[in-house]
This record gives sequence, C-alpha cells and structure tokens, in this order.
Amino acid sequence: MTDKPRHRLPATIDGSYSVESTQSLPAETSKVKAKAFSFGDPEPVLSGGITDYLGIFADSNALYYIPPVSLSGLSKLLSANGTHASALGFKCNQLLANWKENPMISRKEIRAAFQDYLVFENGYLLAIRNGLGGVNRYVRLPAINMRVGTDNNYWLLNNDGSMQEFAARDIIHLQGNDVRQSIYGVPDYFAGVQSILLGEAATLFRRRYYQNGAHAGYIFVTFDLDDNMAEDIEKSITNTKGPGNYRSLYLNMSSTVGGKTGITKDRVQLIPVGDYGNNDEYDKIKEVTQQDILNLHRVPAALASIMPMNVAGHGDLKNIREVYYDSEILPMQAIWEELNDVLPQRGRIEFKEPRWLIDSKKAV
Repeated sequence: MTDKPRHRLPATIDGSYSVESTQSLPAETSKVKAKAFSFGDPEPVLSGGITDYLGIFADSNALYYIPPVSLSGLSKLLSANGTHASALGFKCNQLLANWKENPMISRKEIRAAFQDYLVFENGYLLAIRNGLGGVNRYVRLPAINMRVGTDNNYWLLNNDGSMQEFAARDIIHLQGNDVRQSIYGVPDYFAGVQSILLGEAATLFRRRYYQNGAHAGYIFVTFDLDDNMAEDIEKSITNTKGPGNYRSLYLNMSSTVGGKTGITKDRVQLIPVGDYGNNDEYDKIKEVTQQDILNLHRVPAALASIMPMNVAGHGDLKNIREVYYDSEILPMQAIWEELNDVLPQRGRIEFKEPRWLIDSKKAV
C-alpha cells in the first residue's frame, strides 16, 4: 500500500481597506485632519484541519490505519449546521421506517449503525458468540472509535485511552467507496464541508453582532433646542429602551458654527446606523448554503420541511416522494443488503415496502 500525499487547502484571505475623509466647514473653521486605516492581515480560510485529506497511514505503533479524514471533525459538523444534521436524520428515518424486524440485530443497534454509516460512511457490527462458537446476535460498535488493524484485525479505541482488539471474523465492516484508498469509507458530503461551515460562520457572526452591542440602532439629532426640551427628549428615549435592545445615540447640536448658520437639511434628523442586512447579505448566504447542503445529501426541499421560495410551491409531494424512494431509498437499502453475503440466513437484512406503495398496489 502506498501512502497518499498530504493535501492542504492553501486558500488565504488578504483584504485591506482605507478611508480618507474631509469635512467642509465655514471659512472660520479648519479642515478636519484626514485619517486612514487598514485591516485584514492574511488569514487561513479554515481554522482547523477538518477538510484535509491525509491519505492512509499506520499509527505510530503500526497497529492500525489512521482514517483519511477526521472522524471527530465529521461528528462535530452535526452540531455546526442544522440543515446538515436534519438531512442525515431524515435519511436515517427513511431506512428505519421500512426496516423489517431482525432476530439477530435489534432496532436499537441498527439505528445506531445507520447513523454511523450516514455520518462516517463506515458501520461496524460485532458478532456475539455462544459457547459453541455460533453467533447469537450482532451489536453495533461506534464507528468514530473503530480502526482497521494492519494485521487483519480491528481495534476499538476506548475513551480512557485503552484499546480493545477484535478478530476480523467477529467484525462486519460496511464501508463506502473512496477512489483514493480502500480501507475506510469517506462520506459523499465531504465535498461540501465548506458550505456547511460557511452556513455556521454566517450564523455565528450574526449572533456575535447582536451580542457584542456594536450595532447602534440610530442617531437621533436635533438642532437648537433649549436645554430643558433636550433633556425631556433624552429621558423619553432612555425610558423606552429596554435591556438588550439596540444602542442608540441622541445629539442636540447647534446649527451655528463659527458665528454663521450651518447648513442643516432638517431641524430633526433620524440617522440609522449599522444596516446589517445590506452589508453581509446574511439571508442570501443562508439560502445558498442551505441549498448546497440539500444538494449534497440529495434530499428534496419539499421533504426537508423547507418553505417554498415561490408561489407555485414544491409541486406534487406524492410524485416527489416516489422519485426519492426510487432514486435514493432503494439504493441505500441495497447497500445494507450487501451484508447478507456474510450474515447467517436468519439474520439477513430485509426492508418492507412502504405503506403508500402497498396502498397504491391495492388500488390497482
């Protein structure tokens, strides 16, 4: 086996911005001194190595092969993006809905195995044998902690740092395909990790925007009001502001500068500040990343509880469900039925026809 070269995405962001401003005032006043600043030192696009493809290498003790992608990173993606987690949960439910009860694999064990395969594209079942060496049942082993051994065996990495070895004859390993190696499966959605992380980053940015208090609501400006009236307005604005609301600013200014009347458009002005929506296009980012994620998982928006973006809606849900069943659910079931080549006859994996399909046949 040849080692795969390490690939790292070298993309960087290098931005700079400068501002120069002058303010024209009457002749008696001097120009405001011009100021300039810049920001945006080069930064890596990714803060972690979740999208690095490492290739296949043995660990330092040469006991097992290290997965080509971070399994811990893949698991964390479930908490990073709601659409991603929901799509995987939806696909798991579709498999469970048609699962035919099995005397050797309980529904609880197969549900966990389904989730493992959808997240990591690897699933592991351990044979529990009786005193005569026969198999009584199968239990799921967590894919995030399983490693393929270098000596035709398997290892379970425990949370306390210990390891447990299993013989190859006791482990059923269902793995997806990866054209770069044949030891572990790599999920199809790995190609869209950037979209998943972008959706998370946009949400976190907006949350921080509201939490850090930097978003002023408005600047309320009046001109030439006497002190008593200005104080009354200030108290009114202060009393109407509750905790956690936008931070606003009230200014009472003189329209006379240097003994001359300055130019004011209105005696009362309300100036909005921090128009967030126009600056970072949050809604557009969320819409695009959401669509990217649904495309990655090949889940129709109508079945993913996504509100339609047009008046016509998603179309006929029955037709969408039928197409999805034929194009996605049946192939997913066929992958698990591959295990029947090694499972005993009474433990064969089978799926029922969905209720709506049975009803349609009866109607005919």
